[in-house]
Amino acid sequence: MDEILSLLEKATKRAQKTLDESKRSSSVQIEAYEKVLKSRESSETERVKASLGRMIEYNHLEGLSSHLSLLYILQMFAFKVKILQISVDNIKEQLAKPEFLGKTKDIEDIKKNIETLTILVEAQYEAIKQIGEKRENLPYVS
Repeated sequence: MDEILSLLEKATKRAQKTLDESKRSSSVQIEAYEKVLKSRESSETERVKASLGRMIEYNHLEGLSSHLSLLYILQMFAFKVKILQISVDNIKEQLAKPEFLGKTKDIEDIKKNIETLTILVEAQYEAIKQIGEKRENLPYVS
C-alpha cells in the first residue's frame, strides 16, 4: 500500500505541475483570443476561430483539473485503505490477547473507516461518471 501511495503522490505532483504549466500557456493563448474577439478589425471568421480556440483552451484546463481531482480522490481512497489495513492488523493483534473482549474501540474505528471509504468510493464513481459524460460531448478533449 505504501508503494501505491507513493506512486499516486508522484502522479499527483506531475499532474499538478502539468496543470500549472498549462494554466500559464493557456492564459497567454486566451488573452490573444480575447484581443481578437474585442478587436473591431477582426473578421467574423477570425472571431469564430478565436471563440473556438478560447473554448478549447478552457476545456483543456478543465480536463486537466478533473484529472488532478481524481488523483486526489484516489490518494484519499488509498490512504483510507491503508488505515483500514492497519486497523485490521490491530484487531488481529487484539484477538491474540485474552482481554480482547473488553476492547471494542478498534472495531468502531474500522466501522467509521469503512463508512468513509464507502463515501469516497461513491464520490470517485460520480466524478469518473461525470468526466465520462463530458468527454462524450467534447470529443476533441483528450
